[in-house]
Amino acid sequence: MTMWPSAIWLLLTLGFVEPSAQPQVSSDPWFRTSPRPRDFRQAPLPWKTFSVEVPNGWQLTPGYNSILFTAAEKVGSNLPAASIVFEHTALPEPLGPNDVDANLAGNEADYARGRDPGNQKVEQDAKEVNQRRFMLIQYSRNGFFGMDRVAVYVFPAGRVMYRLICIAPEKEFVQKYQPIFAHVAWSFKPAIADAK
Repeated sequence: MTMWPSAIWLLLTLGFVEPSAQPQVSSDPWFRTSPRPRDFRQAPLPWKTFSVEVPNGWQLTPGYNSILFTAAEKVGSNLPAASIVFEHTALPEPLGPNDVDANLAGNEADYARGRDPGNQKVEQDAKEVNQRRFMLIQYSRNGFFGMDRVAVYVFPAGRVMYRLICIAPEKEFVQKYQPIFAHVAWSFKPAIADAK
């Protein structure tokens, strides 16, 4: 008979091992680590301002101006695919996690409406998951192969607003792509200390 379960219980009880030392698992389907983390790799970024994991096999393409880069799913010709556009915007005043609220989410939803006028059924939410605050804006729009679904994760980090714009065919969005987008957003970490 093994003594391991009793020993672990004793260490927990005496405070030698903290249960919070275990990685926190989120129940939010929009912001959580993948059950298959080996399907992702650290993005080889030329900047030190943030880190993020991207799906293995997805191609990274350079951006311009406010678009830093895009991670695009590689599929055969004339097949629907998904992409994640990584964008940043300079802010006149610094914002942090405590500034994330329903009003700011409403502003982000209005911003999305103005930039993508073909959108339909815009939803917005200010979220806090595992002590990380962010906004999630979602909507549908016409795509190359029918309707697309767009989920925009918005992270304020000091004087920068980061947006992870996740786009995929609406028919496959929840079942196939939501876990991928949730992991990428969960892995996104701005470099500044007050941006967690």
